[in-house]
Amino acid sequence: MELESILLKLGHIDEEGLRRAREMKNAREGDLGDLLLAHGMISDGALQEALQVQKSLEDGEKEDKQAFLTGIVPFNSLHSADLRAIAEGMDWVRHRSGETIIKQGSKGTYFYIVKTGLVRVYLDEDGKETVLGFLGEGDCFGEMSLLNKEPTNATIQVVEQTLTLRQGEERFLEMMHTNPVFYKFFNQLFTKRMKRIYRELLSENPGIGQVEPFLFRKQISEIVPSYQQFCGAEETVQEVALKILDGDSRPVIVVDSDARPKGVVGTNQILRSVILEGMAPDQQVNVIMDRNFHTIDINSFFFDALHEMVKHKTDRLIAVDRERAVGIMTGLDMLRFRGREVLSLLRNLETASTMGELNLLRAEIEKVLRALVSDGALASQACRIVSELNDRMVRRVIQLTEEAKGSIPCPYAWLGLGSEGRKEQTLLTDQDNAIIFLDSSDGDTPAYFSSLSASVVNSLAECGLPLCKGGIMATNPKYFGTLDEWKRRAAYWITTAVRQETNLSDLYVVLDFRTTHGDHRLETELKSHMSTLIRENGYFLKILAQNIVDIPIPLGFFKDFIVEKSGKYKNRLNLKNYGLVPLVTCVKLLAWSKDIFEVNTLERLRALTRTGIFSSDNAEFLEQAFETFLTLRIRNNLNDIEQGREPTNYLDPAVLSTRQKQLLKESFHAVSQLQKTTREALKLQNRM
Repeated sequence: MELESILLKLGHIDEEGLRRAREMKNAREGDLGDLLLAHGMISDGALQEALQVQKSLEDGEKEDKQAFLTGIVPFNSLHSADLRAIAEGMDWVRHRSGETIIKQGSKGTYFYIVKTGLVRVYLDEDGKETVLGFLGEGDCFGEMSLLNKEPTNATIQVVEQTLTLRQGEERFLEMMHTNPVFYKFFNQLFTKRMKRIYRELLSENPGIGQVEPFLFRKQISEIVPSYQQFCGAEETVQEVALKILDGDSRPVIVVDSDARPKGVVGTNQILRSVILEGMAPDQQVNVIMDRNFHTIDINSFFFDALHEMVKHKTDRLIAVDRERAVGIMTGLDMLRFRGREVLSLLRNLETASTMGELNLLRAEIEKVLRALVSDGALASQACRIVSELNDRMVRRVIQLTEEAKGSIPCPYAWLGLGSEGRKEQTLLTDQDNAIIFLDSSDGDTPAYFSSLSASVVNSLAECGLPLCKGGIMATNPKYFGTLDEWKRRAAYWITTAVRQETNLSDLYVVLDFRTTHGDHRLETELKSHMSTLIRENGYFLKILAQNIVDIPIPLGFFKDFIVEKSGKYKNRLNLKNYGLVPLVTCVKLLAWSKDIFEVNTLERLRALTRTGIFSSDNAEFLEQAFETFLTLRIRNNLNDIEQGREPTNYLDPAVLSTRQKQLLKESFHAVSQLQKTTREALKLQNRM
């Protein structure tokens, strides 16, 4: 507490005297106590008493600081002596309402922990404020600018009178160096905050209109209607029918004694069983309930539910919380949002009877992508849904072709490769496919599948999926053949072609294969065969990885973007070549090194995290980088289309906001770290 305030509380000076004391202090150099004493405003005894009280308060504050830190993570894990030393280097600071403690873009000088009060964290871009959140007791701020030596990335403003414990830069860095526990803590904190900033900033939509990001944050728990009906399996059909009527015709969830879902009963089941089949109303409901249901966790988001509905061709999902049923989400609930449009398109794709109809529907998929992005979907969520729609179109094309060609001579699988295989398709999607079929004694089998492949490839082109310029299609002999031929081809690629470092671009695409139509067992057997070959030929992944880990990130010495200096794409950088390609490829090769057969990049990342290749924090950071590249790429493509340009992978960084630029830089840094991890995991030579 300041000396003049102590004198006032002790009654040695009045308000008027305090005002004059402050004026003298502002006008002259020197100690306040000496000034008051010299002007006869207080006695020496009064001054000494006030100084003693001030010292006692300061000693008490030191004890209070240590006691406060004892309850704060990660300070509570330190030894008492270490905690005391840290507390001694910190000061209590009071902040008035409306005060700006940290200004966005300024140099960081202090680390703060909130003791009491409330502050808000917000971004300010061209006068537009985006609130990221609020910090209260026990929360900290100011550390990132001290750690990375970068300007502060957000403004911290006091909402109500706040008391903080403040630490200077030198003391903070000394604390970090002396106590490694802080590195892990602040790394986790940084990841969480970057994720929050990512959600807010990638909803910015330069060039294509304002975004409504509410759906991105809409969780299933907020969407499922509060009024729900449940029943036990032993209840009668009549009892359940009454519940359906009372529940405004909503389906009833059949649960066990632990509230776990066992089935669903709706109006259709009751009408069919009682009216059409003559079942007695007193029959137990477990006889008629639909056991073929799908669930979704209540912490999932709207677009996750939409993806599950598209994937499983259903218009209802049971929402669960730790396996306990909490409600049911139906197509009518989706009608309140954008989901119904997607589900309607799905049904139209699956019932189309001609290639002409499919061609018209393919144009609708671009509109779906635009709507999903505009509603605030994550790029990966939008891509999953678009990929599901594309899969349905491919399957329908194949089904129509099969009907025209006649009976199938043997089991086969139509494979999606590259981004199609990974379910990461965007607007720049061409055909990447292959076909694999079982050996057959019938000599006409290869001719049948050759004709089928040609018809499917050409029909897909008519429906708006362009032919692959590199020829990676089922009509190419390299991507066509029996299971045994594919095994021999894989062995050649892995043991011979890679040694000669030829056809590497083909291999990057082939390693992403999955079945989009047909017999999945062929895919599984081929993957198992290739996995064995890869383990036996350790150099294979190393050769594929070497060129990828050597791709430089496009950031200069002063952390500015390195862009094209001339030509058609002057002042632009290639998001795919410098961002998505190294990220996706490194994750892919690491997955194959661990016998992980997932194909989607995010699924591979999560599987690799379970093996220990990545920590959960690093994996989350890479997920954010992936979402950043993919989101900016999609938005860039949509903007190109709106401006009448052919969509490309080249982005002009100048169109991004300051914070989006920072987010993109962080994403490139994540790629750089991934390259180092890949180099170490695969034991590659450092050629840089």
